[in-house]
Amino acid sequence: MAIHRLLENSAFDPGRIKVMVEAYECACRELELTGARNDVLTEIIAKKIVEIAQSEVETDPKYICERSLQELGISRH
Repeated sequence: MAIHRLLENSAFDPGRIKVMVEAYECACRELELTGARNDVLTEIIAKKIVEIAQSEVETDPKYICERSLQELGISRH
């Protein structure tokens, strides 16, 4: 998963990492991206989720998921 590569060796606490992983998985489900993917789209999504999680105190994975997709201009199925 793209998110795991970004988070390994990060300074985030385990709770924050859990929120980001859940947000990433939510985004992948919303976009029907299944399986272990390591492509440009999942990398972009992962980076946006980390960016949002770093800049906000929000801890709701669903909110971070929706906001990341909105900011990327990605429409959901």
